[in-house]
Amino acid sequence: MVLRKTFLSIILINVMIFFALIAIHEISHVIVGFCLGCEYQKAVLFDSNFNGPHTELVCNNINEFLVYMGGLIFTSIFSLSFLLLETTEKNMSFLSLGISIILSSLDISFILKIQSIIYPLMTFGFILITIGEYFIASSYIKEDFSFSFLKNRKFSVEEEI
Repeated sequence: MVLRKTFLSIILINVMIFFALIAIHEISHVIVGFCLGCEYQKAVLFDSNFNGPHTELVCNNINEFLVYMGGLIFTSIFSLSFLLLETTEKNMSFLSLGISIILSSLDISFILKIQSIIYPLMTFGFILITIGEYFIASSYIKEDFSFSFLKNRKFSVEEEI
């Protein structure tokens, strides 16, 4: 029963952080656009046409770099703020930063004009998410999980027969 509650807690944390980061990411594009003088700003978090979350901006002669990077900057600040909390919550910074990088990978590819940069960014994001999940799970079950089951086991000749 305790393990089930722990598992449900971890799932709830993941869902909450994921949706919070999507909202922060899209709203930050709007905030940066507003500060730069864009005439029309709209953050769409849910679209019934299944376009996914996006931001609609109408701007004249602005620095696109700042608008695109606004999503990564604001979500990174949110993610790194977990480091100011207690030990268990500190572990959420890896998870949150990984999701931030994945959410911003398309923005970064537009800035650099290199579409293939998406794959290494997403890989790095998933690595951070994996590290975060490991630390969160370890802190919840209060045990150091070990990967000893991955070590090569030596078999003797008698065992094989």
